[in-house]
Amino acid sequence: MPTTMRLLAPAGLLALSFAAAPALAQGKASDSGDMRCFNGYAYTLQGDQYRYTEHHEQHLSGGNVTSWDVTYVGKGGDVIATKHMDFSANPTVPTYTLKIPADGYAEGIRHDGDRWTMFLKESADAQEQTKSFKIDPPMAADSGFNALVQKNFDTLEGGTTLPFKFVAAGRQGVINLKASKTGTTTFEGKEAVIFNAELDMFLVSHFVDSLKLTYDPDSKHLLEYRGIGNMHNAAGKVYPVRVTYASKMPQVASENGAPEASCGAVASGS
Repeated sequence: MPTTMRLLAPAGLLALSFAAAPALAQGKASDSGDMRCFNGYAYTLQGDQYRYTEHHEQHLSGGNVTSWDVTYVGKGGDVIATKHMDFSANPTVPTYTLKIPADGYAEGIRHDGDRWTMFLKESADAQEQTKSFKIDPPMAADSGFNALVQKNFDTLEGGTTLPFKFVAAGRQGVINLKASKTGTTTFEGKEAVIFNAELDMFLVSHFVDSLKLTYDPDSKHLLEYRGIGNMHNAAGKVYPVRVTYASKMPQVASENGAPEASCGAVASGS
């Protein structure tokens, strides 16, 4: 999950910064007081070529994530995107802003009183699009999908399908999805469980790729994400990725200027 998560049409389903994409996820981490920091390493799904590193810094209270910053670091160590999420209003639907400076792209969710609004700005010259929505549990947005999975982990692992609504700021809509367990695997030599997330419509699901999410069954942390990403290629389009939340930085990431997984490894305001 993930991470950020950005919903697209037939080209793919969700993008995790969580989002997803999900960018979405918690992987192996370096803890520092009330913070949890870790990296995700992104490769193309076809060809398995390294593209960027997600550097995650979470602020925690009582074991729950209250705010979450993701810095996307490309080849050469340059920051290519940033995202800030705040979970104070809802544990699975955060307010957030994702920015990709090279494209002038921005998307996210705002909350003011009882009013929830998703927004999208597709380029620096584009007019901002907005759409209001209501919280209708079970519901998730962006990396809040990770919290939704963790909350329902035992149910999903037991084989029950979980229908839920996903707020897709990148598509200016709320979309019906379903998550389910599809199998088990191993990750870094340990048993892991695989969940899929896909559109909750039988016919459409034949034309849209689902997300494949690998979780640690004990810690309930996301270990790997496979699906549409949220970074853009040279043509300005998103593309499928594999993001691994490995406990050790891959050599290719180190050679391309990836930050350490520790808190403060990326300068504030980058």
